[in-house]
Amino acid sequence: MKNPRQKEIESLKVRLSALEAEQQREEQERESLDQAYQQLMATLDEADVSFESFVRCYHKNIRKFITKIEREQSKLTEEKTTQKPTSRKKAVRKKKRRTKKAAAIKIPAGSYTNIPPDTGKVFEVKEKGPRPKVVKAFAEEIGLEAFLSQCQAK
Repeated sequence: MKNPRQKEIESLKVRLSALEAEQQREEQERESLDQAYQQLMATLDEADVSFESFVRCYHKNIRKFITKIEREQSKLTEEKTTQKPTSRKKAVRKKKRRTKKAAAIKIPAGSYTNIPPDTGKVFEVKEKGPRPKVVKAFAEEIGLEAFLSQCQAK
């Protein structure tokens, strides 16, 4: 059996060799790009054309590449600045059922009595303003018609 440190050393060696290979590819690409640039400049000099006029002629194509590069760089910076939360299991959400609200009962102004829990008390309801909670709750419970017939003081 291998020691855990030995496993870690081997994985680091593999990572190091991958990074070295990537660096070598980047160096080769950079050299070939430098060579291509030198050839382009030599060709432009032979044709007696400035680099500025070349860029002006092909600015639409060049601009496409520049915007693509800028997008990639902005994505990389966003990924570095925003930390992704650890993966969480998505909980199944239960559907909430809405209960229909009873239509608001409009209690007319007047005096009302026989309202539990104080059956002897007389409640005054004005034309404007809030209705007493006890009166409103009892009216909603038994219905407006029954409420008016039972509780309206005469």
